[in-house]
Amino acid sequence: MSTNSGNISALFTAVTTDLIPFYESAVLLPNQALITNSINIEGGAGDSVQFPTQNSFNIGTTIVEGNDVLAAENPFAATAVTITAKKRGSGTYVTVESLEDGQMDVVRGAVVSQLSSAAASATDIAGFKTFINNTEVAPTNANVLVGTDGNILLTNATVGADGGTIDLNVVFSNQAMGYMSKRNITASMEHDVQYDRYIMTGTVRNAFKKLRENHMLAVGSIAGSTASADNATLVDFASAVSTLRANNAQPDASGFYYACITPQVEYLLSSYINGVSGAGNIGALSDIGNSALLRAVISEAIGLRWLRTNNLVTGVTNTQ
Repeated sequence: MSTNSGNISALFTAVTTDLIPFYESAVLLPNQALITNSINIEGGAGDSVQFPTQNSFNIGTTIVEGNDVLAAENPFAATAVTITAKKRGSGTYVTVESLEDGQMDVVRGAVVSQLSSAAASATDIAGFKTFINNTEVAPTNANVLVGTDGNILLTNATVGADGGTIDLNVVFSNQAMGYMSKRNITASMEHDVQYDRYIMTGTVRNAFKKLRENHMLAVGSIAGSTASADNATLVDFASAVSTLRANNAQPDASGFYYACITPQVEYLLSSYINGVSGAGNIGALSDIGNSALLRAVISEAIGLRWLRTNNLVTGVTNTQ
């Protein structure tokens, strides 16, 4: 194709048009099914939002006719969780030769796929790190995961060998996290005349924070391993479900919590989660979210919707 300005403008327009739907189909966590507490502040002033949260409540009492109802006061006691946007994304170089020698559809497809996938993975990785310790920095040792000070509770702390490495699968209610978006994926392009190429970038601005610490749990599995000995078991996940229920964590409208697991744990538990009594077929795409979510869903069993992902926190030392 010719690299006249008209063709370059057409390429940029095509990339810009395709980038948003490709990104939204690739990203997993910013789904209403998984995180119901989300706010979009695109176009507004500022880079932060606040989510009001109520972390506890009192049980109601029996009141004698004519007595003071407020004697059993149930204060709202709301606190605010602030979420501040962070920029994520990547860029690529497109040489003039590749534009001249290739078809526009080929070039556009490669650019859109690379930019959307990179931003989607960066977003999901940041979200799963936030699940673990409410920051975007993975912990150096799993022995801090005791359910306090922003750290998630690791339900099976003795998984694997003492001092070995583990992957952190997460089990959670869709009320556990908050998500904000300041900028949906946006493309930019510039001609780099020194190297006779075009610079194309795709960036988003978003962030996550925990809203309810006791609405999420981690289940450890031996890092990268499909060996069953001393590894994660179905009982570990069933125990996590029981704990969430005891904590009054709200399930989704169909009564499910969510388990995001590594491909290795999927292999370990596949005979159980695909054959266990109560395992059901997965709903239609329109019922559960975008195509990334549909591709991730493995099964529904023991009160969980099981989701496979490569973006969990992995390879963490576990000193027992």
